Amino acid sequence: MFTAEPSLADLAASSGLEPRTIRSWVAQGLLPPPLSRGPAARYPADTLSRLLAIRTMRDALGMSLTDIRKELLVASPEQIAAYASRAETVAKPSQATGNPASSALDYIASLRARAPQPAPFLTAEATPPRPRTATGIEALEHRLGQGRPEPARKARAEEWLRIPVTPDVELTVRGPLDAEQRMRLERCADLIRDILLGRDR
Repeated sequence: MFTAEPSLADLAASSGLEPRTIRSWVAQGLLPPPLSRGPAARYPADTLSRLLAIRTMRDALGMSLTDIRKELLVASPEQIAAYASRAETVAKPSQATGNPASSALDYIASLRARAPQPAPFLTAEATPPRPRTATGIEALEHRLGQGRPEPARKARAEEWLRIPVTPDVELTVRGPLDAEQRMRLERCADLIRDILLGRDR
């Protein structure tokens, strides 16, 4: 553990975690914030111990970050140190793949590795061909059409009257109108235009 305040690079190198993961955990309140701002920022001396404890709880114990946050609220410094000491037995993400990888990808890979694998019940020769899975628009159409009867008739087109008032405003009326109603609406549109353009004075 560091006796002086470590930098972000020190924490990443010692924990095997990506700097963006460490920053994310700081933002979520799992780790203390840096003591100063900028690229030369330093973190409290106990940050590495807490970081290793979080990694152990997440990777070795399979705890969610929400559960880890609750645990850290009540854990004593000795309990955090005990979690951190177990971090050496947890493979670092960079050691597992041979190159640095995203912590999210590592987390998903660890979940898949812990998931129980179903026992195969068919031999390769007896496996029926898998039906083609619909994707995109085809899948959407299929889902929308499930359990819905075909409409008995098409909806009728509706008649709309649009009267421009200004380039940005129009008067819109739905339904058939006779000549007198149309003339009244056009007079209304003229009045509205005059009001909007300041000609009603």
